[in-house]
Amino acid sequence: MHARAAASFVKVAQQFDSKIYIERDGQTVDGNSILDILTLACPYGGKLTITAEGTDAAVAIKELEKLIENKFGEE
Repeated sequence: MHARAAASFVKVAQQFDSKIYIERDGQTVDGNSILDILTLACPYGGKLTITAEGTDAAVAIKELEKLIENKFGEE
């Protein structure tokens, strides 16, 4: 994931009280940290697993799914 996409992800993730995590190849990082996300070095088309814990976790996941489905608003 490149920097612009990671920044968009963090912007959405920070709107929620829930803790958001991204996992790739066994490495899990904080979904509210652009630097953590960039350390995953996920290539285009790579697979990530997003999880959330907290009172608004379900809504957070839905909003992040929308962001990804819309290709981070870059197309």
